Amino acid sequence: MLRFACGLWLLSSLPCFAGYGATVSPDEVRREFTYTRAIVTGTVEGVTEFLPVSSTGHMILSDRHLLRLVVIPDLNVEGVVDRKGRPVNWGRVNDDYIVIIQLGAILAVFVAFFGRIRDLLAGLCRGQRASLDLACAILVAFLPAAGLGFLFKDAITAYLFSVEVVAAALLVGGLGILVAEHLLPKMTAKPGDEVAAIGWRQALIVGLCQCVALIPGTSRSLATILGGRVAGLSHAASTEFSFLVGLLTLSAASIYKMWALGPALTQVYPVGPASVGLVVAAVTAFVSVKWLVRYVSRNGLGVFAWYRIALGGTILATLALK
Repeated sequence: MLRFACGLWLLSSLPCFAGYGATVSPDEVRREFTYTRAIVTGTVEGVTEFLPVSSTGHMILSDRHLLRLVVIPDLNVEGVVDRKGRPVNWGRVNDDYIVIIQLGAILAVFVAFFGRIRDLLAGLCRGQRASLDLACAILVAFLPAAGLGFLFKDAITAYLFSVEVVAAALLVGGLGILVAEHLLPKMTAKPGDEVAAIGWRQALIVGLCQCVALIPGTSRSLATILGGRVAGLSHAASTEFSFLVGLLTLSAASIYKMWALGPALTQVYPVGPASVGLVVAAVTAFVSVKWLVRYVSRNGLGVFAWYRIALGGTILATLALK
């Protein structure tokens, strides 16, 4: 497969070849989605999705350096079109897989916070003010990044999905944590239900901060947790609200990707490995979520800052030495 992909890359680099509508077969693309890849990708997604270290950044790194995947982004998959009838290229198949597998992490949050979500939905059905306010806060925090992501999704994928961007974002995010932890007072959880009392102004601050996470390597979780801290929330409340906003954000992104692919979805992703990836992501994300709430409440985000700085700095140094 590697020889095949490298051969295609060499051919695709020639103008005469690129101009004649080069394609790759759906079977060739499907063979790339092995059970090994499903387990690795599912584990990386589940462990990192809700930690403030960037799941997308880690999956880009694992795809290119751990799994050694060779993908020719502009090579169309033969006979495969999306819901709007547009040809689907190999790059899109690869990038969308990272977003779709988030469904496993979404399931983990639903299970971990089942009581909170059940009470919220029940309160909405009964028209309870507290539930309506919390739902509005989640929606306000969701909309800014959702709007920007929808408008600039193609540009983000084309220009920001690179190892260099991920490494720089990891490093800058780590430094940002250290600054925030130093400047923002450590707050203990307030009496009562702090999450349910979040107002629209606090939610808007979280939502605006989440926009920064559109840069791969930044971390949606980090952006929303720090946004909550800037808005005056405790570590515990910021973390829990981050999960609730993430439930809506990740669900919207994954469902949109699946809907947009339309008939291409079943043509390019084999059911077996894809299912295994989702299950692995769900299990590892559940463990990660339960641990993170306890850890951040007691210790803050400092350890993640040093991890990000070490990883981002190592990658940048390695790239500079090449």
